[in-house]
Amino acid sequence: MDVSQGPESRPEGTGKRNRTETEENYKKMKDMFLKRYAVGRMLGRGGYASVCAGVRKSDGKKVALKIMSKIINDKYITVPGDTRRLPAEVAILELVCKPPRCPYVIELLDWIETPAGIVIVLERPDHCVDLFDFCSRVDVTENMAKIIMRQVIQAARHCRARGVFHRDIKEENILINPHTLEVKLIDFGCGDLHKDTPYTEYAGTPIYFPPEWITERKYEAEPATVWGLGVLLYSLLCGHRPFNSPHQIVHGLQCFPDHLSISSCSLINWCLQKDPKRRPTLEQVIAHRWVRHYTVAPCCRVPLVLRGMTPELQIH
Repeated sequence: MDVSQGPESRPEGTGKRNRTETEENYKKMKDMFLKRYAVGRMLGRGGYASVCAGVRKSDGKKVALKIMSKIINDKYITVPGDTRRLPAEVAILELVCKPPRCPYVIELLDWIETPAGIVIVLERPDHCVDLFDFCSRVDVTENMAKIIMRQVIQAARHCRARGVFHRDIKEENILINPHTLEVKLIDFGCGDLHKDTPYTEYAGTPIYFPPEWITERKYEAEPATVWGLGVLLYSLLCGHRPFNSPHQIVHGLQCFPDHLSISSCSLINWCLQKDPKRRPTLEQVIAHRWVRHYTVAPCCRVPLVLRGMTPELQIH
């Protein structure tokens, strides 16, 4: 169901009849939506959104329902080649999910807008947890990190190819199947359209801010993405973030445990160059010798219950 008439795309009308008709149309859309989906328990909650488990009634497909309350400054955008003004996260997901799809990015299935909020229907992969929870219960080896990072880098490249800048790639926004190490990039709420000129606003997680944003209040999409991948890789291999404050991001030097390979340290150092012009491109990252040389295991059996992890989807 494609409900594209958001507040900024509808003709203005101040009459009582127009308002009544709009409210009735929204009610019809909401009723139609609830006939198509069964809403289950809550999976996670954030500042302006909550995520519930759901089932599509027509075929029993498991879905995740991201329910977002409207705020005063909700952003609406028009994507290239389209005339509709859509809620930003919906527009970005539509762009990134156009066929052919990327298996490492969560799939948008449906969405609806009402006067009070927006509901986005997403795929709900089996047995997935977020990468933060996974890493808190599993000792991530370098080979496991390579398998995870290859998929995340491919997801970032796919986003760029579709004209999308995720802007918040971190453990909490990556789902992982502990049995197979397959990942899905989720939560495009901080995303924007990809451009080659500098951005002068930031939406994301402060500990992932690139140093140029802190010092110059501007940054470019690809160098900022690569910086974030460096922070992610360090966290996977070392068990903690490389920086704890803006001062450390700009001036700090990360230390590496003795057990890390020289090749992994080389890649992290390259991604975390303070000068964005000295960082690698996404193509250079995925072609780095550390990323290329890994062993593919048939499966990775992590005993979820024994390690205290529930084998159900969790989205934060």
